[in-house]
Amino acid sequence: MNRTHLRKGNHPHPHIGQLVKRVMRDKKLSQAEVARRMTISPSSLANYFKQPSLQFGILWNLGIAMDYDFLTELTDYYPPGLVLNASSKVIIELGEKNKLIADLQKENGIYKRALGIKE
Repeated sequence: MNRTHLRKGNHPHPHIGQLVKRVMRDKKLSQAEVARRMTISPSSLANYFKQPSLQFGILWNLGIAMDYDFLTELTDYYPPGLVLNASSKVIIELGEKNKLIADLQKENGIYKRALGIKE
């Protein structure tokens, strides 16, 4: 079988199986739990970790099962200067702003506790 999509080019894509495994670990999800949510066997899920490329439908189902947006993360791997669709830019900017707000709220809580201010 000729798998030209796996050939290394000027801009190689990330190893998708390892990306999925990292996100699962970061979210502290067990292999058994993710497999259960996808209604597949844990060994089938383990096989995904070995794959440098996954079908879109599988990645979609993994994202739903893990409550994670793999598609937006993958845009981080695009070559510099690649223009994203306008709606993608808005989503990324909103995500960055929401993270900044959450970080500032956390920092604010730390200061309040340090000063003995009750909420």
